[in-house]
Amino acid sequence: MDRKILTMLLVLMVWGQVQAQKISFSLKNDSTFNAADDYAQTSEGFDVNVNEVNVVNLGIQIAQDVAVANANRDEIVDALSNRSYYRQRIDLNLSSALPERTNVYSIITFLNDNSGNSSAMVTISNLEVEHFFNNNFKFRVGRLANSVSESQFFGRMALEETSAHVFGRKLFVNDALEFDGSFKKRDGPTFFIGLKPVFKPFNLKGVYAGIHQAFKSGMQLHGIFSLNRQFEADMTRYIPDFKGKDVYFAYEAEVAYKQRGGTVFLNVGGNAGYTGLLPHASGRFDFLNQLMPVVSRKGDALKETFTPSAGFRTYPAKMNPSLKFLPQVGVEAEVQGALTNRFTALNVCAYCKVNITRRMVLTYYCTPQFIWQDFQPDKPSFMGGVVNYLRLSVTVGKPTRMFL
Repeated sequence: MDRKILTMLLVLMVWGQVQAQKISFSLKNDSTFNAADDYAQTSEGFDVNVNEVNVVNLGIQIAQDVAVANANRDEIVDALSNRSYYRQRIDLNLSSALPERTNVYSIITFLNDNSGNSSAMVTISNLEVEHFFNNNFKFRVGRLANSVSESQFFGRMALEETSAHVFGRKLFVNDALEFDGSFKKRDGPTFFIGLKPVFKPFNLKGVYAGIHQAFKSGMQLHGIFSLNRQFEADMTRYIPDFKGKDVYFAYEAEVAYKQRGGTVFLNVGGNAGYTGLLPHASGRFDFLNQLMPVVSRKGDALKETFTPSAGFRTYPAKMNPSLKFLPQVGVEAEVQGALTNRFTALNVCAYCKVNITRRMVLTYYCTPQFIWQDFQPDKPSFMGGVVNYLRLSVTVGKPTRMFL
């Protein structure tokens, strides 16, 4: 058959399928919506209304960010990739429930900053296809958004470094194929099992499984366990004589108490049988990164990677109507190297969100870091610094997931 005729037939077939679908777009106002709230079902439910098929939900989040780092020594700040930055970010959020029990979610991010790394970029922050068998079981594939921890900047120990210290992002991104089950309607647990790929070349990066249980009393428990693979191309930067592939285990557990007015939580995590860079030391403003704290012996991994975190979050606007301008305030801290004598790092994250309007939100983060170490003799034994981070965001429409 002639190639032109074949192409025309294919186009007509696709067009016929599109014509058969009735598609509508939704960009509507909602008087109950508050852009300062955290909400995302991810593995626990649906973030779209599955009864509204072929309705495309649109949302846009626009943010202006300013971040400035200071430390007790100038050389500490000079070692960062940037002492400060000013950037603009736009998240275009599209989601829809499709026929045949399938949902799609996507967040396309447009970023422009003055960091010198890149003046402008476009990236896919979230892109997933979700197929559910009933209201209890589904599988998801793509660049998944996940949220099971109450922590603002922790909760990523078992799923590697993705978004580990992106302050202000409760959701984290995870490229995976995942199977989810939820028995929340029967007061039961939520569970998830996932496979993580790696590309260039294609291979299996890791497998993970987790469970989350919420009780009527307000108590919440979750645990994640993963088996991860390391590859020579990624490891020689930290361990020059690393050859071939290796495997290590990671874990995370959290207990939280959540009520209408706030949440308190305790989270612990770490690695076993691991060599490489200390977890949570690779962030853009992590002072610990310049010390290159490497776990060189597998037998030391359990102690040196053990990281406890504790904190609380309050919702003043929900407790007192006169404080409706103050929707969220929180503080949390983590201790790296809690069980080793080589180093100790204390990371603190204090934050508050202010409603200028329901859709215009001012967010401030103050993140002090204190490091005591003796494994790098040419570096100070004590390093202290703070990063101040300010964000002004405006939301148009109603994103199904708050991602900023």
